[in-house]
Amino acid sequence: MFSAIAAIVVFAVVQDRLTVAGVGRYVSMSRAAAAGLGPAVTIDAVMKPAVVHAVQQATLWSGLVLATGIGGTLIARRRQGR
Repeated sequence: MFSAIAAIVVFAVVQDRLTVAGVGRYVSMSRAAAAGLGPAVTIDAVMKPAVVHAVQQATLWSGLVLATGIGGTLIARRRQGR
């Protein structure tokens, strides 16, 4: 149970932080475009790839936390049975 909750928390935190980083990239790119220092960008052009990346990384890290928790539980059960 703890592993599942930890995996959900890890997913939420990683996805949030990476999505916020995408927002930061969009803001800096649109400011540069407004100042004439770069091409105009749309929010979709920046945020769609950022969200996809955020969800992929969040899934990867939360899966790792869940697998580690389940693996640790199985190892502890085997040792306890001896």
